Amino acid sequence: MAATTNIVNLDALIRRADLATPGESSEDINALSVMGLAPKGLLYPALRKPDFQRETASWGPEQVADLISTFARRDLIPAVILWRAGHTVFVIDGAHRLSALIAWVHDDYGDGDVSRRFFQNYIPEEQSKAANRARDLVNAEVGSFRDHQFAIDFPDRSRPDIAERAARIGWQEIPAQWIRNADHDKAEKSFFRINQGGTKIDPTERRILNARGSATALAARAILRSGTGHNYWKSFEVENREKIEELGGQIYKLLFEPGLELPVRTLDVPLAGQGYGPHVLPFLFDLVNLTNDVAVKDSSYKRSGDDEGMIKDEDGGKTIEYLIKTRSILWRICSNHASSLGLHPALYFYSHGGVFQTTALLSIIHLFKGFQTADFIHFAQIRGKFEEFLMVHRSITEAVRKLGSGARSRPRVVSMFRELMDQFLQGNSVHEVTQALLADDNYAFLFKDAGDVEPSSPGRKFSRETKGAAFLRDALPTAPRCPTCGGIMHRNGMQAGHVKAKRDGGTGDVSNAMMQHPFCNSTVAQ
Repeated sequence: MAATTNIVNLDALIRRADLATPGESSEDINALSVMGLAPKGLLYPALRKPDFQRETASWGPEQVADLISTFARRDLIPAVILWRAGHTVFVIDGAHRLSALIAWVHDDYGDGDVSRRFFQNYIPEEQSKAANRARDLVNAEVGSFRDHQFAIDFPDRSRPDIAERAARIGWQEIPAQWIRNADHDKAEKSFFRINQGGTKIDPTERRILNARGSATALAARAILRSGTGHNYWKSFEVENREKIEELGGQIYKLLFEPGLELPVRTLDVPLAGQGYGPHVLPFLFDLVNLTNDVAVKDSSYKRSGDDEGMIKDEDGGKTIEYLIKTRSILWRICSNHASSLGLHPALYFYSHGGVFQTTALLSIIHLFKGFQTADFIHFAQIRGKFEEFLMVHRSITEAVRKLGSGARSRPRVVSMFRELMDQFLQGNSVHEVTQALLADDNYAFLFKDAGDVEPSSPGRKFSRETKGAAFLRDALPTAPRCPTCGGIMHRNGMQAGHVKAKRDGGTGDVSNAMMQHPFCNSTVAQ
């Protein structure tokens, strides 16, 4: 099943700050005014989230609209929990509730002015869709905040329900509780204790929060929002900050562009599925750790631990090193870099119904990390047969997923890929290799019916997975193939090569041009 991407990203609406910010105390208030949340309100400029706070991006459009509707009806909203450091007010609990109301007041559900500045005008299509969905729900159920402001002056020209609320909305309040007599260490402990209730912190995100100064956490965060969003690396020198953001943006594009729409109707799918949603950070956590040999349990481990293998980065250098290694392996898999094999994601990393399979991609990365140049050349030599095998046995990618999540399944998958290579290097045909693996108890399970496309009862419409399966079944065999290795080519992993090499007098005319995988062009054909 595809991961949920229909979440509203409200992360920009309350800025972050260091929880240890010093300052003088002042009297606390028992409630917050909604008018104070306006862009020029007296309260909004003082609001902050702790700098280690998880992203405020866990609610769907319906949850956002329901919170705003609950407030508008004057129904009970749980109090937000605050802690004051001088003139700064930190939201310890209730960031989603408060951000939803701020979104209403600012008309910014992840796509407005504040969000665009925060994300440097980079708003993924999925984020924009979720924002518009939330806005439409709110406007239909409650009306916009601007509608209420208009109704104050022109009640006769407004919807009756909006006119009624507009008369009282200015003094309607949000209940607040305060953490008192506590320094920043106690406030931080309160944050983690409180946030295990309600919308709980994902175990991987909790590990990242606990090790937030580590190269793993910083690298994963940099990739997550394409080098934009909150500057978790702000303590580093400018040169390192800019390099982290640059690398994060490059890796995001390698993984998630072009964007993915479901059901699949094009072979131009991204390397790693959809780049927006709660599933992305755990994937990036595993990706960064795998490519950098970080000895910690992967995201399938659901308990918080010390994670001693996650090295604290004092100046940004380690984070940059991690990002460069991650980029290097992704270059190898599918890019226009000279080292790229240009593996087609739809064949290698998607189920036959068009669903991205994390285990398949991380297993290939695990395999390639142990390769030398000669191994890649051997792979190119048998690639045509290798991909013919995968084309015939499309259920294998789904079967790989069913081995189980996390690193536990990788050795078995890597063993299968190595066995395939060895068999084809010995000159065996696809049929002969299939029979050999069927006879081996270690691999026979791969050929069972492992489809992710469930049978449909009579009269039912086609599911999204069925539509994707039908497209991939018909389209993959027609994909262009590399004339050097016989493997299929993807738009992100091909380049023009010379039929007759330049050194042999080959011209630059189109008649002497052919599309190849970059590795085939730069290494195999030389």
